[in-house]
Amino acid sequence: MSYLPMLLLEAEESNLFSPDQFAGYAVTAVITIFNILLVFIVFRLFAYKKILKLIHDRQQALDAELDAAKKAKEEAQAIVDSSKETIEEAKRKGSEIMEEAKANADKQSKQVIDQANNEAQQIIERAEEDAARMKRNAFETMKDDIADLSVQIAGHIIADAVSKDELRKSAAKHTEEILDKEVAKSE
Repeated sequence: MSYLPMLLLEAEESNLFSPDQFAGYAVTAVITIFNILLVFIVFRLFAYKKILKLIHDRQQALDAELDAAKKAKEEAQAIVDSSKETIEEAKRKGSEIMEEAKANADKQSKQVIDQANNEAQQIIERAEEDAARMKRNAFETMKDDIADLSVQIAGHIIADAVSKDELRKSAAKHTEEILDKEVAKSE
């Protein structure tokens, strides 16, 4: 039990707010303040300007990068707008070209049809002319054959009463009249 009263005595003397303890706290505070001031002065003399320069340089670099990014964004937007205009212009020109091609195709098809109709009409006219010419040639050949035949028949019938030349002239005259009437009827 002798230890207990000693411990109580020692506990009473070592109070947290005793003047001895308080003096220790004050010295520690003064030394700490002195150390902080010393570190601040050393920092201020040797590192402050370098750190400020680094911060300033970094700020300028960031500002330059931001300006470059803004310019790049504006240029990209200008390119996008220009591309949109170019695409719209290309669409418009494509539509115009398609319409023009369609109009040209219609025009060419009409010309081809008109030309084909004209050629067909010319072929028909030539065929009709050829048919008429062939008909006249056939009538002429027939007329000559009929005249010769009628002269021969008349020559056998009449024999010597009329000369063969007069018979031919008369047969040709009558045959020509008859054939002209027949050609006029058929046309």
